[in-house]
Amino acid sequence: SSSARTKLPPPPSSLRASMALKALALAALLAAAPAAAVSLRGDAAPANATATLAMGKEALEGMSVTPHTFMEVSLGPFGSAADACDYCFTSFTKEGQAPAGPIAPACVCMAYPDGAAFNMFCATPVSAAGYVASKGGCRCRGRDMEHMASTTCEKIS
Repeated sequence: SSSARTKLPPPPSSLRASMALKALALAALLAAAPAAAVSLRGDAAPANATATLAMGKEALEGMSVTPHTFMEVSLGPFGSAADACDYCFTSFTKEGQAPAGPIAPACVCMAYPDGAAFNMFCATPVSAAGYVASKGGCRCRGRDMEHMASTTCEKIS
């Protein structure tokens, strides 16, 4: 048995004309869109662009940068180094809340004494350990298995 294909009759000429008209209208819209964007945008730069450029050069010539005094922000006091460490492990700097945080998820938690209490310190540069060591501080270890999974703080030598 042979399979016979049914041939569809060609669409009426009015339908062909309608489809051709729609295709022509679409082509005209696509061609006109970039021209409309150029006319909206304009070729001229914003009025303040040259003023900013000219002012920027003069402002830089008169600008002076001077060193400021050292500023330190300490977070504490905590009753023990372990308390400071526990706070650091869950701090906004290390853990954060999206979309603003975390700020430095790879920072190393440290603590240093301040009188009878301790301050928390979390930093990523290796040089920060030297700073904390100079204050008699320690590096935090969370869930230290050698100490029954409690938080400990090893003195930085």
